[in-house]
Amino acid sequence: MNECYAPAAYRSDAIPNLPGGGHRGLDKAFERLSWGHSRMQIVPNTMEAQLAYAALFKQNKDAEDGFPWGEEVFSVSKGFLSGLQGLLYIIYMCSVVFFFIQLGITVILLLIWISEGPSLEGLIFFYNAQKYFYLIVGVGYFGGKYGRLLLAYLTQKRQRANPTGLYRREGLVRIKNRRSVFEARFIEFDAYLVHIPSGRGGRYYNLLLQHRYSDHKLWMEGLLTDAMNPKEVYAYWDMIQQFMDVTKPLPDLPIFEPFRHRDPITAAHDCRIERDPFKWRKMTPEFWRKNLHGRYTRQLQETNFTQSCILDAHIKGRGRPAPDNPEGVMLA
Repeated sequence: MNECYAPAAYRSDAIPNLPGGGHRGLDKAFERLSWGHSRMQIVPNTMEAQLAYAALFKQNKDAEDGFPWGEEVFSVSKGFLSGLQGLLYIIYMCSVVFFFIQLGITVILLLIWISEGPSLEGLIFFYNAQKYFYLIVGVGYFGGKYGRLLLAYLTQKRQRANPTGLYRREGLVRIKNRRSVFEARFIEFDAYLVHIPSGRGGRYYNLLLQHRYSDHKLWMEGLLTDAMNPKEVYAYWDMIQQFMDVTKPLPDLPIFEPFRHRDPITAAHDCRIERDPFKWRKMTPEFWRKNLHGRYTRQLQETNFTQSCILDAHIKGRGRPAPDNPEGVMLA
């Protein structure tokens, strides 16, 4: 099982010693978030978007074209093809709805045609009146369904060209900068809760991953953008940590559900607890909004995210003595 994960993959129970480094300017301006065990990973305000994304994968085999998230990568890059893929899915779903509406109208018209006395002229008129609508619905259905699959393939190719994201199995973060790609281990990044004025007397909060030993940074706006509540960013950071930690299963969230069977640690965990593989995909956004959103919002507010950082103890100058500095002596 461990052969699936690279030696550099993040393991919270086996953190290596790291050299000193950091960014004092960021430390003074923003809160540096601690590394530690996840306490809550559900960000309520992102769940409807997650449920809509998970609904794209009706069967486990559909996960073969997963983008932008999967069991291997949490992609932060965005693009036109990704948005078009969502539009095609909407066209596909609308075509299904319009088909059944029109089918009911067709049945009613057939009953009227029969009750008024069937005739060849009436049948030809009826056919001509209906054929173009069904043709448009058919194009929308098959174009939306299979066009989405084609675009999923194209976006995978685009992802390889723009690989910005977090890679679970490799334990790496990749950031594309023009024509070059920066790559570093996940544990070489510090997480910051950054904020900007909202213009309405409040603040917007975001998650920033800053490479400890260079100026490369990654704004984690792939799922959560401009949060009004800082605790949403804390939960988001918890989710990111568990996604990257190969000693734990993938976070139990809609965006990862279609891919859980493909990650060895996650598949073994789900088999052990007999988890329903369609737990989230059976849920509609309406059900979430009505029955669960309020409960998880309260849970988020009540969660205490204050914790000691398990990474600092392995970094020179933070929790591990720097070799060039005196360690101090006990005075009498």
